Amino acid sequence: MSADSLLRLDLVLGSFHSALRTTENQTERYLAALRNPHIHILGHPRGRIYNFRIGLKADWRRVFAAAARLDKALEIDCYPDRQDLNVALLKIARDHGTRISLGTDGHHGWQLEFIDLRLAAALRAKISADRIVNFMSLLELKTWAQALRHGTASKK
Repeated sequence: MSADSLLRLDLVLGSFHSALRTTENQTERYLAALRNPHIHILGHPRGRIYNFRIGLKADWRRVFAAAARLDKALEIDCYPDRQDLNVALLKIARDHGTRISLGTDGHHGWQLEFIDLRLAAALRAKISADRIVNFMSLLELKTWAQALRHGTASKK
């Protein structure tokens, strides 16, 4: 999408939708996506689908550190086949203070209940509520998104 189109949106979740079966390290691709000033949340970051696609490889410590420094969020994709950020990766994200977003990847209303599955993973990894964007008030969410857009977000 064009930068002009993205500027009209309150919140932008960007996700990779190509080259999801590559076996090469994708750290630089992730870092470039996080540096994109229009993206607030990196959606289904590994691109993993159980029994179908293994997911992309990266130096997750560098990715989570960059996300924390830039105050961007990474999504826990709650769809059962995804298990995109597993508990081990969530613990690394927690240690870096990375913001997390819970997204159902639902395509039907009844799939919204999947959020419970990955909320359990966030709890197991001991991600604090103040690092989960879904727990922000509407005002906090809008303030955070605008700060990112204007380059005034708090950096770690």
